[in-house]
Amino acid sequence: MKTSRVAMLALVLVVVMSAGGAPVPGLLVDVAGLKDHLADRDLRIIDMVSQPADYERGHLPGAVYLHVNDARIAVPAGGFRLPTPEEAARLFGALGIGPKTFVVIYDDAGGLHASRLFFTLDVFSHPRVALLDGGIQAWRRAGAPVTTKPATVEPTTYRVSMRPEGVATAEWLARRLGDPSLVLLDSRSAAEYQGTDVRAARSGHIPGAMNIDWEGNLRSDGTFKPLAELRAMYSAAGVTPDKTVVTYCQTHHRASHSYFVLRLLGYPRLVGYDRSWAEWGNRVDLPLER
Repeated sequence: MKTSRVAMLALVLVVVMSAGGAPVPGLLVDVAGLKDHLADRDLRIIDMVSQPADYERGHLPGAVYLHVNDARIAVPAGGFRLPTPEEAARLFGALGIGPKTFVVIYDDAGGLHASRLFFTLDVFSHPRVALLDGGIQAWRRAGAPVTTKPATVEPTTYRVSMRPEGVATAEWLARRLGDPSLVLLDSRSAAEYQGTDVRAARSGHIPGAMNIDWEGNLRSDGTFKPLAELRAMYSAAGVTPDKTVVTYCQTHHRASHSYFVLRLLGYPRLVGYDRSWAEWGNRVDLPLER
């Protein structure tokens, strides 16, 4: 019986679609597709709401809490980096994730925090990850069950398999500026991109980058826009699936949201610049534009 329920959840994740889009395998699940499978053995739900107190006031049954800063590693010079393989293995194991676990992540910020963990799991090749569309707000609007009982987690030993091509360094990126097969996606606000909102020693953007604010991915209720609308928005800016797309923002927090959307749209070659403008904007040896 448990095996059949896991298979049913896999089917739900495969056929979820946004209005106007095409089926997307396993990356976005809605409330109806999740609430009947909360007891599935190979399911791990991760709550990434902004404040631990909000988790304590009520969360999805079985959800374990993770703050976004525990999904990334602070850098003394400023900003964050991707965990090392050893750090990622400890993180995934502490969350009770195994190699066959369906991981469903949600937050209270339109998928912003959840996407940061998605980026980490994706770079470390975990095959089954989804975001809950609309997060805890959508769950509550639907009258789905919540609990104040903390989840019990049995730690696992997780052996990661990193895709080094999924994360860029500043040096890798600097060598490829102007490459027509590569496009840079800046997920910050227009003011940051244009250099009027200064958040580093220097302002502006990486030369050649296209700017699409991450908030453009969402409807007003915090759910993702239809896939056809998202695809048209990115294609109009030249961010197309035939190119290698490198995402960045200030700390690769907002950029992870864009990374998730492009993965949702089926873009095959995605790279995250995890140090982002916190590094690039503070290094005088790197070029910029305004």
